[in-house]
Amino acid sequence: MRRDATASVPRCAPVRSRMPVSVTPRWYTRAVDAAFTNERPIPSASTASRDTHLELRCPECQSTELKRVSLAYQEGLAHLKTRSRFLGLVFGDGSPNLVTGGAAMRGVQQTELSKILNPPVKWSYLRLIFRAVALTFVALAAYVVFVASSTPPVSTLPLKLYVFLAPVVFLVLALAVWRHNHLVYPLQYAHWDRSFLCQRCGTVSKRGSDN
Repeated sequence: MRRDATASVPRCAPVRSRMPVSVTPRWYTRAVDAAFTNERPIPSASTASRDTHLELRCPECQSTELKRVSLAYQEGLAHLKTRSRFLGLVFGDGSPNLVTGGAAMRGVQQTELSKILNPPVKWSYLRLIFRAVALTFVALAAYVVFVASSTPPVSTLPLKLYVFLAPVVFLVLALAVWRHNHLVYPLQYAHWDRSFLCQRCGTVSKRGSDN
């Protein structure tokens, strides 16, 4: 009979070492098996943070039914887009004619609450230029009517004052528009974006009070 070559090799049971392991100071010096089998799970450092949470409340009625102002504003907007077609008969001197046509209508429907919660907007440079041009035409018309049409000698002092002061006033207003758009508007928009609307009493607050 042919014997298996591995049958003559004696099998040895695995033996765990009970010798202490020398490792870094202020660490374990227990046996290796105890270090891997008897360890207690280390509590997570974020357990305390998960147990405590921040609850927003209305500063007036202490209600927790709060909604972001930006979300309430968007919910009050409805973009409309409709198409209509019509068909009719036109009777004239000749035979009746068939008339067809169509119309498209677009618009935005906004609730009163959404209008109250409108976000801050930037000031328009085009509106400033349009108003400056309109004021210039009005000033020139007033000068022609009240000054130039009077009996000579005609004074040109009002025209000179306007030509000198108008650019200065325009530059001051343009600087005010730039300051609002680059310094004031970002702060106002950030304040609006962080505001909350209480759905119970309607109070708008930047942030709720902690519980």
